[in-house]
Formats: sequence, C-alpha cells, structure tokens
Amino acid sequence: MLVGDMMKLAGFWFLCTCWWLTGFIVSIQSSTSGCSSCPLTYAPVVDADTGLPFYNDCVAKCQLGPGANLVPAGSRPVRSAAAVGRSSSAASFQPDFLKLVPEPTAEASKDGGEVTSDTILRFTNQGYFYVGRPGFIAKNDHDEITDQDTGTSGDANNTAAIAPAPTETTAALSRANGNQGGASDRPTVTLRIVYPNGDMYMKVWNPTELKALVKKHTGPKSESARLSLASIPAVEAADSNGNVPAPPIQAVSLIPSRQAARRLLRSKALGFDDRREVPSPSYPYTAISLVSTGCTGAMVGPTSRLVLTAGQCLFKFNHETKKPVGWYSNVTVAPSFHNRTVAPFGWIPSDGADVQVMWQNEGTWAANIGILRLAYHFNLPGTLNFGFRCGPLTQTLTTAGYPMDKPQFTMWMQSTIVTTDMCSGGEEKVFPFDAADGLVGSPFWNSDISIRFVLSRGSCCSSLGGAVGITPAYYSWMIDYTEKRIMTTPVYNLVGGANRDQFVCCDAKSLRCTGTKRSSLSTTFYAHPIYSTSKYALRIPDTSLCLSLLQTNNVSTPYVGLSKCNNETFTFPPSSLWNFITLDNIAVARTDSGFNLLWTGDTKQPTAVQSCALLSSPSSQCRWYLEKIISATEKRVI
Repeated sequence: MLVGDMMKLAGFWFLCTCWWLTGFIVSIQSSTSGCSSCPLTYAPVVDADTGLPFYNDCVAKCQLGPGANLVPAGSRPVRSAAAVGRSSSAASFQPDFLKLVPEPTAEASKDGGEVTSDTILRFTNQGYFYVGRPGFIAKNDHDEITDQDTGTSGDANNTAAIAPAPTETTAALSRANGNQGGASDRPTVTLRIVYPNGDMYMKVWNPTELKALVKKHTGPKSESARLSLASIPAVEAADSNGNVPAPPIQAVSLIPSRQAARRLLRSKALGFDDRREVPSPSYPYTAISLVSTGCTGAMVGPTSRLVLTAGQCLFKFNHETKKPVGWYSNVTVAPSFHNRTVAPFGWIPSDGADVQVMWQNEGTWAANIGILRLAYHFNLPGTLNFGFRCGPLTQTLTTAGYPMDKPQFTMWMQSTIVTTDMCSGGEEKVFPFDAADGLVGSPFWNSDISIRFVLSRGSCCSSLGGAVGITPAYYSWMIDYTEKRIMTTPVYNLVGGANRDQFVCCDAKSLRCTGTKRSSLSTTFYAHPIYSTSKYALRIPDTSLCLSLLQTNNVSTPYVGLSKCNNETFTFPPSSLWNFITLDNIAVARTDSGFNLLWTGDTKQPTAVQSCALLSSPSSQCRWYLEKIISATEKRVI
C-alpha cells in the first residue's frame, strides 16, 4: 500500500490516474529490490537496536538497510530501543520476539522459494517487518482445542468479574487509551499471517503510536458508543402466506476432515441449561459461522470480508508446555451452518489473519482475540456491528455458536444480563453463561446487534467462562486492519490483447475511459474480489469510482467507463462486477450482466459485446487479464 506517496500527490489530477501511480511505485521499489533474491534459508538474526527478529541476514538487510546492526540469534542479550536508557528490569519485560520465527516444520520447509519484493512491500508502508515463513500446523481429527487453564472464577451473579490479572508482559492494546488497566511504556506487538505461503509480519507499537491509533478511530474517550457498520442481508418479499423464502442451499455436508471426528465434550452449565437450538437461522444468526479449526466466529463490519473469533482459533498456544505451536493452515468458515449438515453459503476460504502477540507468544487470555480475512467479499449472510461503550453499563447480551457438548454442527444461542465497564480493568471478563468448547470465538452482542465481547474460554474457569471485550484499542485495531488490508489492496493493471499490449486509461474527472497502447498511461485499479476469487470490482485508488458497463439512451452499444460505486459495503451492480474467466478458449473480462469488455482501438472508448465469437479477431479484442503490479519490471497475472 502506497498511502504516504498518495498523500504527497493529493491535489494533483492527471488525465490518467496510473500515470502518477507508476512513478512512485518505482521509487519505493528501488529501496527494497534486494528482497526479491532473498532465499528462505532459516538462519535467524536479530536487530541489536530494536530486538526485532528476521528469518535470515538477507531478509533483515533488505528491510533495515546494509548498515543494520545484526547479531546471530541467541549470541548475546539484546535490549530493544524502547528499553534503552531505562532500567534492566524494564528491558526484561520485552516480549521474546525470537519465538515469532521458530524453525519451520519439515512440512513447511518443502515450500522453498524466495522472498519476493511483493512479499515485503505489501506491509512496509504500514510499519510491518517480514519475519519469516515458519509454516503451519494441521489440526488432526481428534485434536480439539482444549488448551485452557482450569483458572479462576468470578461472581456468580449477573455482574461481570475481572478475569485473572495479566502479567507485566501482557499490556494489551487497550492500555493505549490511557485508562485500560494502567499505563505502560512498553511496546506492544501485533502479528499477521498471509496465506497461502504463511508469510508472517510483525509490528512493534510504542505507546505514542498506540495512543494515536486509538485517537484516530475513536476520538477522545467518552461515554458514547463507537460502532462499526454492519451489512444487513436483503430480505426477500414474503409470499401470500407470509412465508419468507430461505436462502439457497449452496453446500451440504462439506465439513473439513479436521472437524469430522469431533466428539461431545464437557461444558460448564450454570444450573438450568437455558440454551436453545437455532434450527433455521435468520439474521443476525446467519452471520454466526462455524470455523474449521473447531471454533465459532462471526462475520463483522461493513466489508463482508472480516471474521471475528478468538486468537486460539487461528494460532495455537500450548498452555501445558507454555510454548507457541503455530498457525492453523487453510482456515475456512461456514456462515449460518446449522442442523448438522446444512451450509447455506458454503465454506469460504481465507487469505490472512491477525492476532495479538501476547496470545501467540505467551497464551495470554486477555489477548485471545483474532481476526480472519476472507478470500473475497461475501455479503449474503450479513454481518454484525462491533464496538465499545465506556463506563459502567448493564446490558443483555446474546451469544450463539457451536458447543461441543451438543449434537455436532448444530447452532445454539443463549442470553445473559451483564454489568461491566468495557474500558476499565482487564480486557477479559467472566460472565454467567453456559460455556463450552466449540463456542470459543463466539460473539456477545447487544440489542443494537453490536458485538461487545468474544468468548475466550470454553469449559475452563470453574463455573464461568471468560470473554475478551472490544476495548477502544481492540476496536481501533480492527478498524485499522479493515482500512489497510481490506478496503485497499495491491494495485493491478487491466491488460488485453494477444500480445498483452492493450490497456485502459480512465479520466476520473470526465469518467471517460479510452484504449491505449502505452502501459505508462494505463489506469491502475484496486481489484476487490466479490463472491469468488475470479470476480472483481475494479476501483480507482482513493476514489469511489469503478470500471463499469454503461449504456445511455443515445448509444445502442454499451460502453465502458467509470461510475460511482459503493466502497464501504462492497455491494456492486452486475454491470460493475468483472468475471475473469476463459470463454471459448479466450481469457475474457465478462460482467454479471452478460457482456464482454471489447477493445475498439487506441484512443477509442472500449465497448462491450455479448459474444466474442462474432468478432474477426476475438483474441485481440476480447482477451483481458488482471496483472498485479509488483515492480516496474515484474508483474503477476491472476
């Protein structure tokens, strides 16, 4: 993401938007071009000035520069820059960052390959460092996630109690708000994983940065609620009898093998078990999702591409050995899964995740929260809000998920009344509800359909379960991830022709597009995958303008230009969704409305046809690809 350079160029409008994009892509690429030749040889080193780990010397130097003060991992104690000038006891509380780059498993080492420039640049502008590719773990059929301490309990009445006090090394993001369990001058770390290769990135936030992040997304601390937007699914009209049609069944019994042998496990029921099955989910229960790692999650936010769950559902920490185990691979979710076999929306793959390093590094329950990015925007199930409200508040919370002490793959819900302050004390509270394994990661939402907590523990904690609150800082973290990893993506060229020498150039002022043979004049787009990994909305960066099929009363042939599109909820008309598919042995860009993008010549406005077979040279006029811009010389076709 090239946000910084975009801001510098703000205020300048050019005939073609990519003319200026290409210029600063080249300037940034030149500073990290050495990364493209770094092998994935495991020889960890540490930056002596910051304590940051890197997979090997080459990866470190390509990000920090050739003058970096690097030492072999474990050769001597390293004090981070944040601790310089303070007592040795302050330095001792720094997280052990080397745990973030464990030696890859034998399975992971089979990947081989090199660290590409794209791998590094995707996160550089956000302050994230590439720390390696340690690989994944595969969850076997009998490996339920039950690594939960038999910890403490809280009050058995309808008041939330604070969970066990975190250690000095668990100062979570929420403390950045200035009233989240005490101040801390230690850095905080967030960790990201990108599928399918398992590339891992880390960012160290100092207290000033954290406070700025929270202030940016929440403003000054107040009693007022801060909410994300939700995506509410469209409700079909009822028939003459008042019945609303159910969503179409897209997948039945498509349960990943790692889930197949799950057995019934214990729960912690509080007296009478008042949980109720949800046999036929309607909104908001359609957003409740079965996670393939044996958890529950919820689709959240306006983009229909973010799933909120527990950190342990994405990264496994072993509380018996007190050591991290690794990321789960190929995580998928099934929104609205119910009645043992019904997956109305199928299983949706993911392509990235984010967890707090206090969970990954130490298994801290207060940091047991994670977010998963789906491989594409999918708004059919709808999504829930998420937000916070500071100050003591009594509210009725509802939760739903897939408890393991009930028939497998059935959805159950319950409600509880809670009095607590989300913005004070520890991030994890304990509630009076019937906790069970399998429910871990399930949301607690209020009457506004806004998630306030995420279940962090199942059958542990005596008679009460733990739940991590959406504090102002956790809220900011999720919003920041949405803005930087979902609403913006790497940029692409739209390349056509048998020789890949045809491009599209669009003017954001006139909304007119023309063909061009000069790649330097071509417009670059954010390519947002919608409903699948072959269907995209093509949006000009920093605008709400999408490449669309247009038709006026004065023109019989549809033409291609720019039109305003929804870049908040990512809902697009059929004329703005481009399917990059093979049709009659030709790679085409076809809209949902049934028209193929047609090249009509240099400086001429592109049009559209329903059948490329009628053209004299369809491979020249109808052939289109999305080409990802990695560097000035390297491109990748998807």
